[in-house]
Amino acid sequence: MRRLPPVPRRSPSTDRDVRAVSDGRVRPLTDADTAALAALAARDPVSNVYVESLLEAGRLAGPRGGADGTLFLGAEDPARPGELRSAVWVGSTVVPVAGDDDDAPALAAAVAALRRRFASVYGPASVVLPIGAALRAAGHRPRAVREDQPLLVRGERGAPLRDEAAPRVGVVPATPEDLDAVVPASAAMFEEELGFSPFLTGAAQYRDRVRRLVADGRVMHAPGRPVDGDPTSGVLFKADIGLLSSRCAQIQGVWLHPGHRGRGLAVPAMAEAVRLIARRAPRVSLYVNAFNTPALRTYARVGFEQRGTFATVLY
Repeated sequence: MRRLPPVPRRSPSTDRDVRAVSDGRVRPLTDADTAALAALAARDPVSNVYVESLLEAGRLAGPRGGADGTLFLGAEDPARPGELRSAVWVGSTVVPVAGDDDDAPALAAAVAALRRRFASVYGPASVVLPIGAALRAAGHRPRAVREDQPLLVRGERGAPLRDEAAPRVGVVPATPEDLDAVVPASAAMFEEELGFSPFLTGAAQYRDRVRRLVADGRVMHAPGRPVDGDPTSGVLFKADIGLLSSRCAQIQGVWLHPGHRGRGLAVPAMAEAVRLIARRAPRVSLYVNAFNTPALRTYARVGFEQRGTFATVLY
């Protein structure tokens, strides 16, 4: 088998390289493209909540941080000069902006041409999977590919969020005083989902990330009864607002303590969390692995409906 060359740790990316591999269809964006990028992202505020959150926080479309910094790549609409048809955010994570799927091969080639290392690619499956394939051909070796992740949105005709017959779980926004209980629960969820502890890549950094979410009121939790020897027992249930724009809140980090599973608490706990999260944005969404049928049933009962399909490639 032919051995591909190793991916270099550092490699400059240029406008010329990106244009060459994409037949001129893709180029690095500049700050002058910010309005066009915002208009593209606004077409689908659910799929594009990551990019909309960046733009609303003041991020411009041009590159930041030098040769290995973050940047957007974009494909213009030939029929509408000045408008973008597709785009992709490139940082340690690669996130396509939902646009024209015909641009997926060109965007994939452009991302691979940057010759960087990435932690993950996630977003609309129609673009993520071609990017993942292009990166694999360039020498990147994924440790996991999740090809089918239904993107769910809380539907207007969904089940009511209040059910007097359901048990009350007591979900509330976590406060800084809850941090010591929330961090172990968050780490347990992470390890269940990804197969390794987040503390392995930096315990202080992970704790700080959770601290910032809690400080912003973006962690919903139901306090549990602490049990000696079980650092996660202080939290019965948790769900985070992982991404937040003015038009959409994307839920991440949903976790129910193993000792409380199978007791009919998942649906009322999730419903209570969604009721709180819906105060922050008009749309509430999440994405989940298609093989996780218990979670899919829970979300359907809370009123979520599939809007699209995401995929994730992990490196």
